[in-house]
Amino acid sequence: MATTNEFTAPQLITKQPGEKRKVSMDFSNWVNTGTTLSGPTIASELVGGGASDLAISSIVISGKKVVCFIDAGTNAKNYEVKFTVTTSDGETLQGTGMLRVINK
Repeated sequence: MATTNEFTAPQLITKQPGEKRKVSMDFSNWVNTGTTLSGPTIASELVGGGASDLAISSIVISGKKVVCFIDAGTNAKNYEVKFTVTTSDGETLQGTGMLRVINK
C-alpha cells in the first residue's frame, strides 16, 4: 500500500525528480462537522517566483482531504503547492504546502 505524504504547515515534503508521490492537504480542522468539500484545484510555483515544472494529476477529495499525485520537478528547487477547495458552507479555502525536489 502506498504511503500518502500529508502537507501540514510548516512541514516540508521532499521527493526525488524521478518520483511520482501521492500527497494530500487535510482541511478537517478548517471546516464544521457535516461540511463537504468540492471543486478541488492545485497550483504550484517555484519559491521566489517562476513557473513550476511539477506535474500534478489525479486530484480527488477523500473526506476532508484533497489528494493528488505530484511528479517531475527540478533537483534542488523548492515549490509552493496551493490547494483550493469550495465548501458546502460557501467558503473557499486554500492551504499551501512546501515541496523540495532533491536527489537523495
